[in-house]
Amino acid sequence: MSELPASLRASAKLALDRALQDGSEMATGWVDSADADHWRQEVRQILQALETPTGHSS
Repeated sequence: MSELPASLRASAKLALDRALQDGSEMATGWVDSADADHWRQEVRQILQALETPTGHSS
């Protein structure tokens, strides 16, 4: 993942956290229940990538 500004990274994490919350319309209305666990796993992987420093600076 290319480096993102800290403010954009924080906004993306907040949005993904909200999408994972119980009762989220994203989780209940947009994701087929048969695919929900896989979808949540992929969202958590994105969150982990956002939390991992890229280390591109020298």
